[in-house]
Amino acid sequence: MRSSRIAGPVATPGGNTRLRISVSVYSKWNMAEPDVDISPLALSILQLLDERPMHPYELASTMRNRHQDEFIRLNFGSLYHTVDVLERSGWIVPTEREKEGGRPERTVYKLTKPGRDVLVKVVGDILAHPRREYPHFAAGLMFMHHLGASEAAGHLADRAVALKATIEKLNGIMAEVREQGVTRLALIELEHKIAMLDAERRWVINLEREINDGKLEWKVGSTPDLVRLRRRHGARTH
Repeated sequence: MRSSRIAGPVATPGGNTRLRISVSVYSKWNMAEPDVDISPLALSILQLLDERPMHPYELASTMRNRHQDEFIRLNFGSLYHTVDVLERSGWIVPTEREKEGGRPERTVYKLTKPGRDVLVKVVGDILAHPRREYPHFAAGLMFMHHLGASEAAGHLADRAVALKATIEKLNGIMAEVREQGVTRLALIELEHKIAMLDAERRWVINLEREINDGKLEWKVGSTPDLVRLRRRHGARTH
């Protein structure tokens, strides 16, 4: 199975437009992937339009006000492109056009029934199935033996400091919005991110300590058995 992401519209031979699907996976032993997936930005647009019709500028402002840009790569270029893809897919439709003073005309969009069906399905799939990703940190760990042990430990110490700063920032955001009456459920993804970052920070600190204490053997090599093991498990990830 593969996890697919909406990347944009492409023309078919008949002149119609369909979605271009790109794969976003991370090799991890025996991890399942959802059958249907869309980008986090597209998912955010769908869930906001499930609340009420909005124009793209209002969508972006709402995402930022709710700190969704902590989890979504948000810029107006990608936002308008994604809105266009969702409209072409029939998941959102324009309902009216607004014009205030000398500002450009804005198109207000609403969610369609097929769009809500996709929203519900994708959210359910995401909750039910761990997904494959390509985390940069895992790549760094995979190849850190190319550094000296002390150098690698120093970089890990820097990472622990950066993680602590990020956690403190997100905890501050959490406290601020909770004081404004926002419920825990509305911030549950932020709570999850803080928990994951703190777990990583503690693991990194422990790894740095093991390296400095000489408890982590600083050499790698592949025995014939290890090569066969990697080939066998690697075949299961595709």
